[in-house]
Amino acid sequence: MRRIVCKNVKNLRDLGGFFTKENKVTKFNSIYRSDLPKDMSEEEIKYLVDNNLSTVIDLRKKEEVNRKGNCLNIPEFNYYNINLLGDKCPNEESDIPKGYMDILENIDTMYDVFNVIRKAKGSVLFNCSAGKDRTGVVSMLLLLLAQVYEDDIIADYQVSYTYIREDIRKMHKDNPDLPAFLGGSKLEYMEETLKLFFNKYKDINTYFKYLGFSDKEIKQIKSKLIK
Repeated sequence: MRRIVCKNVKNLRDLGGFFTKENKVTKFNSIYRSDLPKDMSEEEIKYLVDNNLSTVIDLRKKEEVNRKGNCLNIPEFNYYNINLLGDKCPNEESDIPKGYMDILENIDTMYDVFNVIRKAKGSVLFNCSAGKDRTGVVSMLLLLLAQVYEDDIIADYQVSYTYIREDIRKMHKDNPDLPAFLGGSKLEYMEETLKLFFNKYKDINTYFKYLGFSDKEIKQIKSKLIK
């Protein structure tokens, strides 16, 4: 997996380079996942422009957007703010996979997210605040659609904490009463989410049909990552 190093954006990554069960490799410079893009330099933004980024999907709710703006909400990109539920802190660590299921079962907004991805003319970047939970669920679904191995999907999720750990440690230092598990991205969280997902939907195509996409549209979404 490839992290794009930026001074103030710590969890910006390319979903290219994953081997699939169909003996293919996901495309580079097509889909990016990220924490909140903030205070990016002209050079950093130019890198995205030069790599054909056309569309930015901010998955945060309006209150989050108003509190901290997205520096990619500029004329160079088509910017969409689609409020994907999932910003509330779980009460128990065991609730995290269930919370991820709640996110992906948010049918109308999930349809909107993937329809924007489907229609995008160039590359797409989607983000939330930390690039871990809401962004992690969307990444999971895209990688499942591309037939990426589950172990690699788990690893892609798990590495978020590595990149944002200083921010998480500061959050706990400033808020010592927060549960210790908040901010983590343990492999068990994604592992259990995948189990819950397959128990309910059986396969990824069934899920996308549940969202309301046709077979042709599902192939169009998949083509963003697989040639």
